[in-house]
Amino acid sequence: MDDKVKIRCPACARVFREKAGRIRDGVQVNCQNCNKLITLTKETEDPFLRKALKAARELRAAQDAAVFAATYSRAATAPKREMP
Repeated sequence: MDDKVKIRCPACARVFREKAGRIRDGVQVNCQNCNKLITLTKETEDPFLRKALKAARELRAAQDAAVFAATYSRAATAPKREMP
């Protein structure tokens, strides 16, 4: 599973990728093409930035669910110990 999210720069309109763990509300990232500082907020007018925030949130939730499932599936399949 790829852990990066595509972000479209509002200044140069080019797409770059950033790790989903870093993309949260209030975070600032630099565009890798034009080096413009982009502030990611939920209240932004740019639909591409809102889409990036949503995609990052969904990707983090899916990763957390996979870790949760892997952790608890092993606990459920562990051999049962007999009480003496």
